Amino acid sequence: MDKIRWGIVGTGSIGGLFTDEMQYVPGAIKAAVCSRSIKVANDFADKYDIGQRYDDYDRMLEEAELDIVYIGVPNMLHYEYVMKALDAGKNVLCEKPMADNIWQLNEMIEKAAKKNVFFMEALWSRCFPVMKKVREWIDGGRIGRVRSVRVNFGLKANEGWQGWKAYAEYAGGAIRDLGPYTLGMVFAGFSGEYPVDIASSIEERNGADYHSELLLKYSGGRTAFITNSFDMVADQTAVFYGDEGSIICRKIWNPDYAELFTYKGEDEFTGNSVEVARDDYPARGYHYEIQHVQDCLASGKKESNLFSLDESIMMCKLIDSVRKDWGVRFPSDRGD
Repeated sequence: MDKIRWGIVGTGSIGGLFTDEMQYVPGAIKAAVCSRSIKVANDFADKYDIGQRYDDYDRMLEEAELDIVYIGVPNMLHYEYVMKALDAGKNVLCEKPMADNIWQLNEMIEKAAKKNVFFMEALWSRCFPVMKKVREWIDGGRIGRVRSVRVNFGLKANEGWQGWKAYAEYAGGAIRDLGPYTLGMVFAGFSGEYPVDIASSIEERNGADYHSELLLKYSGGRTAFITNSFDMVADQTAVFYGDEGSIICRKIWNPDYAELFTYKGEDEFTGNSVEVARDDYPARGYHYEIQHVQDCLASGKKESNLFSLDESIMMCKLIDSVRKDWGVRFPSDRGD
């Protein structure tokens, strides 16, 4: 497939950034866009040079010739939009968090398998060259056995911020919006292993977590410490500590720098820097995710090897678990 025809669903800030960076990906065709308002769809299409524009999602799926649909609508709409695209036999890339809860995610994955189409949660941080290098260092045993992972992602929400992300009625919360990045780093550090126990604390606002801290416990005394916050500026850094060294990864949502340290040397208190991964990518870096998805489609893959559906399931299961402990419920939740 030399050219991939994309349908863009959602004309907010993320949809705009994603669409703009298709310019860096050979063969990426901006085929159609859909918004609830035809005026908004027209303005978006004019800005990003998109031919077909719709205010009816069903009609876009039926009429537009698309290879894949990118879904960038608010969280609580993901299930409806994903299922319609899958029912139409379309490949789907959906923004994270992909589902409100595990029942929604299971139905999405079952539908994608039934329709034999590609399906991926858009954890774009996994697609960056720096993140690929970090995983190569870890999987290659460069720091020995990973003993501890510490990840912080915090921002100070202001008036211009997308406040709906903090409300339970919109399937929001810090762990839902920022957690995919922090948990994604932990899963990379522990090779997709699920923790044996979880301890946590929460500051609740709007029915959801506005600030949360997690301690994930793994076998053999291994641990992960996570901060997700809408009320505190944190360093957006992941640190992986191993028996033989450590790794620092900067800007965990779009990594541009990582450094590998080993413990070999005369000073037992100091690590020695042995390798650096750096990437001065253009704009935001969404083009890495777009290129990865196009490569998957070209090779006939039905899921990503950089962020698998098994990891999506594990992440959703973990977030459901802590939400239950916190008493945080979404309108789409079923029973326990």
